[in-house]
Amino acid sequence: MNIKHKITPFCIVLLLSAPVLHADDRPDAVALPLNPATSALIYSYDEMFHFNIEQYLASQAPHLLPYTEVISHWAGYTSISPRVLLTLIDLQSQLISQPDLALLQQPLAGLSTQQGFSAQLQDVADQLARRLYQRETAASEFAAAPAAALSYLFGTEDQKNAEQAQFAEGKLSQFSQRYQQLFAESYLAAPDNSAQGRNVPEVNLLAGPANGFLQFPFPLGQSWHVGGAHTNTGSGNYPMSSLDMSLGGGWGSNQSNTWVAASAAGSFKRHSSCFAEIVHSGGWSTTYYHLMNIQYNTGANVAKNTKIANPANTQPQALCNGGASTGPHQHWSLKQNGSWVHLNTVYLSGWQITATGTSYDTNCTRFYLTKNGVKKCSGWFSH
Repeated sequence: MNIKHKITPFCIVLLLSAPVLHADDRPDAVALPLNPATSALIYSYDEMFHFNIEQYLASQAPHLLPYTEVISHWAGYTSISPRVLLTLIDLQSQLISQPDLALLQQPLAGLSTQQGFSAQLQDVADQLARRLYQRETAASEFAAAPAAALSYLFGTEDQKNAEQAQFAEGKLSQFSQRYQQLFAESYLAAPDNSAQGRNVPEVNLLAGPANGFLQFPFPLGQSWHVGGAHTNTGSGNYPMSSLDMSLGGGWGSNQSNTWVAASAAGSFKRHSSCFAEIVHSGGWSTTYYHLMNIQYNTGANVAKNTKIANPANTQPQALCNGGASTGPHQHWSLKQNGSWVHLNTVYLSGWQITATGTSYDTNCTRFYLTKNGVKKCSGWFSH
């Protein structure tokens, strides 16, 4: 996997080479989230709060306990189910069912050319996530997305003859059987994130949350610098789900009085020491990356505007499981039902975002925010 770097006012973020992602080939299209009821690859909110990775590894694969946070982090970051990732690990290296510790640094051999447990896990999770969004063109296509993404991962997407088709079918069958063996549950019967399943109000999948639902992820009364919208990985132009925000300061600067705040009330999920998520009503969630001093553990209820963490003031902490950055900031993202949401038309603290360019584009004809007739480009915002 090729790695590029993009310079922003506050950070160099890791960009994973990926095909450009489109919504009907229109970068200004409003988000159309994945339908989790047909995509068992997605890390569901139910799984976030009811599948404990550490407890599972302690009982089934204690030799993998040192990698608990790595698994949790990349599952959360890519929004790919950790049970899917664990199944792939066991399918490729049998590190759960018949462990050979010599394979610890190649848990996904055959699916990734990266070296090391974390690097291979990140690579495979990212491949699956990118494939899901590449397929994201119409709701009717979602039903095939999980199988297609796995077939792509197994290198059998283009089934040009009966032999290749049989191979793909066999690999998918092995995956389903291994998932059943590891978790005593059918893969395709994984719980969904739907509003109905979570007993929360329905929302329009073609629009963002209602105006007033989300605030900027910093305390009321403060002003932070807001950069251009970008995809979660930083490459391509859809879905541009993320914003970088900062008060400035270099590595080693005092960030103890700089607080990241909850954009809306909800249930807290601590994915790792530098990455957290808050699940809100209506199937929405917001993620917060490059953190230190996280104040809450998984399952805590937090109110809107609650101080949840500080921006990390050291590079190792900001990138607790890999990546690159040049200074303290928060990487904020919006999801619905576990999938990344394009920020075009979304409201933050009453400001409506327009994002019709590509990642990190700050040209004011393509990225700007409007409120009460006032238009502002990338820069300092308060609320």
